[in-house]
Amino acid sequence: MPEIQVLDEHTINQIAAGEVIERPASVVKELVENSLDAGAKNIWIRIEEGGTSLIVVRDDGKGMDRSDAENAFKKHATSKIRSFEDLQTVNTSGFRGEALPSIASISRLRMSTCSKGEKIGTQITIEGENELNIEDLATPQGTKIEVADLFFNTPVRSKYLKRVSTELQHIVKIVTIEAIRRPDVSFTLNHGERKIIDAPESNLKTRIGVLLGNDAAKELIEFKGDSEDFQLRGFLTKPAVSRKTTSGLYLHINGRPVQARNVCYSIKGAYGSLLHNGHFPLGALFIEIPKNDVDVNVHPAKTIVRIAKEEVVNKKIRVVINETLAEHALIAHVDLDDSKTSFSSITTANNRTKPKQLNNIDSFQQEFEVDFHQHDVQETNLPTMRPLALVENKYIVALGLDGVFIIDFHAAHERVMYERLKDQMRFKRIGSQSLLAPISLELSKSETSAFEKMLPKVNEMGFEAEKFGPSSFMIRSVPALLAGSEPDRIREAIDDVVESGSMKSAEDKHQHMMYTVACHSALRAGDKLTMAQMEFVIREMESIPNPYACVHGRPTVMTITPDELDKKFKRSGF
Repeated sequence: MPEIQVLDEHTINQIAAGEVIERPASVVKELVENSLDAGAKNIWIRIEEGGTSLIVVRDDGKGMDRSDAENAFKKHATSKIRSFEDLQTVNTSGFRGEALPSIASISRLRMSTCSKGEKIGTQITIEGENELNIEDLATPQGTKIEVADLFFNTPVRSKYLKRVSTELQHIVKIVTIEAIRRPDVSFTLNHGERKIIDAPESNLKTRIGVLLGNDAAKELIEFKGDSEDFQLRGFLTKPAVSRKTTSGLYLHINGRPVQARNVCYSIKGAYGSLLHNGHFPLGALFIEIPKNDVDVNVHPAKTIVRIAKEEVVNKKIRVVINETLAEHALIAHVDLDDSKTSFSSITTANNRTKPKQLNNIDSFQQEFEVDFHQHDVQETNLPTMRPLALVENKYIVALGLDGVFIIDFHAAHERVMYERLKDQMRFKRIGSQSLLAPISLELSKSETSAFEKMLPKVNEMGFEAEKFGPSSFMIRSVPALLAGSEPDRIREAIDDVVESGSMKSAEDKHQHMMYTVACHSALRAGDKLTMAQMEFVIREMESIPNPYACVHGRPTVMTITPDELDKKFKRSGF
């Protein structure tokens, strides 16, 4: 028997499905893209159990006649391209002709469709490798596809699916991407009886607000730019609303949603010091460049692209953003009187340049004094030091018997907070501080789904958070370690806690939440410490078992010995 065999059609489709269909969200993406390419103005999506048991996508597009409906399940059958040359200028979402046969090979699929002007449509059912069952059906114009029991015949694939909440989060992300791309189309997403997304036809600005939350909607700025072979339009938030990740930043090149890390960092760079360190704005940008300069065939998912003149494009993006921010009086400059960043916008200056509130240090001191009476202070081999000065509002310079010590006070205080929190967890007495004014937390649709699942664990950490609306939560209490923190710091802590939902083990999630509370309750680089506060940080370092590294592994203190100073000043031998 020959060793090299020609694969049968079903096996070929399952291999293709492995490239195109990774999880339920991949099915939703392919079907929604087909609906958009069919000219749909309304798309309804319903899923059960995170899409693992059922996915239904219905549209009011142009539909298909019987012949086209049958051909749609043939490998590489597509209405989008006719020749290789068409690949260079394709502007539809899907074009490979792989989606339906791939999905059908790993699920139980039923499609009902009817083209414009026809009274009788076509229904096709197929189960894995079985033959198509085709029959006439009275159905409205458009197409409805039901995908049941995804991966039922590939148990190895189904084993790698995540929890229902995780799969739902991926689907919400996909629908959000498509809904932002096409604000002229109405999108509805239901998980069982629960409506997750309801985005009626609107303009881009309104659509972004619906999907990314009221906080983002209130702070959107319109960006427009035209130059040779380049157009940019879209909306991004003012610096007051930002995220530590690019999850709220939606990029499109020639109408196609893309992942473009370098473009994201160009946008971040254009904002410069206006943004919190490491943060990105929220919003959506649509970039048009010559189609021949973009390769969309890098990956089957078609979200990763190659840009021929990427640096030129990134430079043009930065120019448009810089100019627009300047028009809104949002350009950062350095105030030499106090070495502090301020802004020419009066409103922004009021929000962003006021001195850091250090009242929480007093509450830390009070709390820790109580702790010292209840627990033995840990022995540490940290040398005795006394503070001398503060450098760049980041580093404490201290003097000890062994030389000069330079302390990264954020890293050091973060370690202190972590050890305190560990003690509280060990003795089951997590402190909680009620807020005088509860904080309303507006989340995106995908964030809402993840955060709602995590509420019990979040509340165990000292928060008191409850659902307050379709995509909002009310934070009534925070861990005592965060007492006195400003609302934006609490919001950042919540963002980081939400991110922990993607971690696999419960232990990893718990550890990440502890790191998050410790990090956001610690003093920050930029805080102007008094001599007493510097002394306080040093004394706290002396009371914990491992003061030499923060929770992320960065060093907290470095030493310059007298011998090293002698060498630097070439005093050896004198």
